[in-house]
Amino acid sequence: MGHRSSTLFSVIIVSLFILLFSQGAYSQDRDSVKHKAQVEQALAKMSVKEKVAQLFIVEICRNQSKETVEYQNSLVRDYGLGHIIFMGGSVWEYAQRMDELQALSKVPIMVAIDGEWGAAMRFTEYLPYPRQAQLARIEKGAEKLLYKMGRNVGKELKDLNIYVNYAPVADVSTHSRFYSQRSFSNDPQQVARLSTAYMKGMQDEGIYACGKHYPGHGATTVDSHLAMPVIEHTRQQLDTVDLLPYYSMFANGLEMVMLAHISFPDIDPSGVPVSISSILINDVLKKEQGFKGIVITDAIQMKGLTNENRTPVEAALAVYKSGSDMLLMPGEPDKCIEALTKAVENGELPMEELDNKVRRVLMLKARAGYLEEGYNPQIKNLEKKISAAKRRDARLIKKMERLMRKSGKPVIPAAKGDPTLILDKAGK
Repeated sequence: MGHRSSTLFSVIIVSLFILLFSQGAYSQDRDSVKHKAQVEQALAKMSVKEKVAQLFIVEICRNQSKETVEYQNSLVRDYGLGHIIFMGGSVWEYAQRMDELQALSKVPIMVAIDGEWGAAMRFTEYLPYPRQAQLARIEKGAEKLLYKMGRNVGKELKDLNIYVNYAPVADVSTHSRFYSQRSFSNDPQQVARLSTAYMKGMQDEGIYACGKHYPGHGATTVDSHLAMPVIEHTRQQLDTVDLLPYYSMFANGLEMVMLAHISFPDIDPSGVPVSISSILINDVLKKEQGFKGIVITDAIQMKGLTNENRTPVEAALAVYKSGSDMLLMPGEPDKCIEALTKAVENGELPMEELDNKVRRVLMLKARAGYLEEGYNPQIKNLEKKISAAKRRDARLIKKMERLMRKSGKPVIPAAKGDPTLILDKAGK
């Protein structure tokens, strides 16, 4: 079935989810006049290079070399880097490093993490929540608990001045051995309910949630960090399995979507990964599904995108041209920024398109308060905030653990050494 075909069943599914979950749907109407003015004021002060740099997300890791630190400083000071993803370590070293980088930045840097099971996924000081597959064993009240988890995680992240969480994972794990623990279920309706609940909890705390890995990584048998998976799903399978959680999350106001480096040749016969597929990004995601939020890639350095001998610059250009608003963890970001800047300045890429991408990204900062006069990004009172977070989390994790152990559902064992709550095959 071609990508332009649509089935009656898929239309019914979409309509049903819009009817059931219409409250809180994404709308640009919530962007206030004040925020729009702040965005335009910030945009007017930027050079082309600084506009391009606002779309890039660069990683910060633990134990960085002096050379890496200075390179990051240059990206912020000399280019105007807009975003950071923190990959893990102590909350104290994170706070110190962000103070250093924010001091170099004209426009406050927005920070993101992968926090699928909470801040503890990246910060050693916090308590880890159970993995998604373990939480799916809860038979009664799971949605309320996931919503509460989202609220708790949201509070943790706001304490750290982090407003973007690359979660929830909305993959329907039909037979993927790589995503068994990261997925809530092999039942698309259960994935839709639980991912939406977790998303809503975070968003109600002011955190921008990001559904991943669009349109669905749950049938992969290859790790996209190492190679590009190919999924032979028809358009009907895509609508009724992979996309079902997204229909629910979109109708409930999902802010961001992360594109997967996987191929769906029945939808896009070119065989390119979704992250650079105009058919899946522009025709399916934006036009057919009507998504108006922020579109970002999975990490650009992953082999699922670069395994066709694309250089970092070629990969970044392909991602930008295909419809993404933000570029996550590219190789050689300085060279990528320079190349995109040159392409805009020589007319290869429209300035209007760049400005619209930057407007969407700056609006995230405006609504989070980053563009307010006198905004101070410094992170304060961490010890007190961490203690309060651990008390909240401990109570909820204990309740989750009790309900998980009561469940009669089969257990999916977690990987050895997983720091989250692990149940063995007997559920103990």
